[in-house]
Amino acid sequence: MLIVAVDVVMLRLARIVSLIVVASVLSGCLSSRQAPQGSESRPPVSQGLSGAGLPARAQQVASDAEYQALQFGRVGQPVPWSSGNASGQVVPTQLYRVGSQDCRGFTHTITTGSETVRHVGSACRSGDEWTPVA
Repeated sequence: MLIVAVDVVMLRLARIVSLIVVASVLSGCLSSRQAPQGSESRPPVSQGLSGAGLPARAQQVASDAEYQALQFGRVGQPVPWSSGNASGQVVPTQLYRVGSQDCRGFTHTITTGSETVRHVGSACRSGDEWTPVA
């Protein structure tokens, strides 16, 4: 009787171990890759960012706001940003097509201290990036 009980326990233990192994293997199939927020360094779309004298962190925050406005923004709705003593907003215009590319105009207003700079530009999407149009 003791041998039968040990066999039953071993069988149950083997099933549990098998389930754990299968679950851990399948969890790799079910996980999704999410882009880390703010960790990727996007090149600025606006040529005005590099000439605005912004610190590196403010340039990154402003560049992220440009991307958000161009990629997801509603026409005429500002996407605000702020970093240290610098702040601004990006206002996207209507999406339009040039050949097979989606393009969009935007106005980026940057304020540092008492100085405000306004940059008007256009960019076209290539994959997951927006490239300025000269």
